[in-house]
Amino acid sequence: MFQPKPFHALAAGLLLATAACATTDSARPAPDAPLPPPRAPSPGVFPASLSVCPGMTVANRPATDENLKITDYRPFVRVNGKVTVAAAPVASACFSSGFGPRSFSNHKGIDYYSPDPVSIYAAASGVVREKTYRDDFGNMLVVDHGNGVFTRYAHLKDFASGLAEGAAVKQGDVIGRMGSTSKYKVANHLHYEILTGEWGAQAKSFALTPVDPMSLPAPPAGS
Repeated sequence: MFQPKPFHALAAGLLLATAACATTDSARPAPDAPLPPPRAPSPGVFPASLSVCPGMTVANRPATDENLKITDYRPFVRVNGKVTVAAAPVASACFSSGFGPRSFSNHKGIDYYSPDPVSIYAAASGVVREKTYRDDFGNMLVVDHGNGVFTRYAHLKDFASGLAEGAAVKQGDVIGRMGSTSKYKVANHLHYEILTGEWGAQAKSFALTPVDPMSLPAPPAGS
């Protein structure tokens, strides 16, 4: 645990971390638990531009300019036409792996790399639905944003102090730090997913459908 401070996997060769245990809070929010009211995006917290990691073979690499800056990057995207979320919920990182086919599997999110354990933020206001440890995703957090929209944050080094399942978070709140906590050897990174659908009684967040954050539209002007 840590006190918040202001502020995957990589290409296949880098992806495949020493397991680190994390306590799991048993409380579950009721399906109709009230969500915190939405608030305007926080442009000062989330990166206004994003670059592909230099010197890496980046799977599903987006188009970039000569300086590796992603040309069609949108800091905020609209999901299901109702929920605005951050495309990169980190203050400092580069794009290390994209959404789609990769090696012998389908990568269901975007990976952001930094050599340092930088802070990870809630991509939108919501309720913590799942806080747990998994061999494949390490320390993992899932936030319910309402309207059938969720976000997943995996490989966290640790969770923000006092964060628990059922807790309300606001967009831009620190929820943890970037890490490498899966069972397998991985570089320090955040695996980030935007998910839509209905929460599963048994499969939980894995009953949801991942969508590519880079393919989503920007929110309407003034929203």
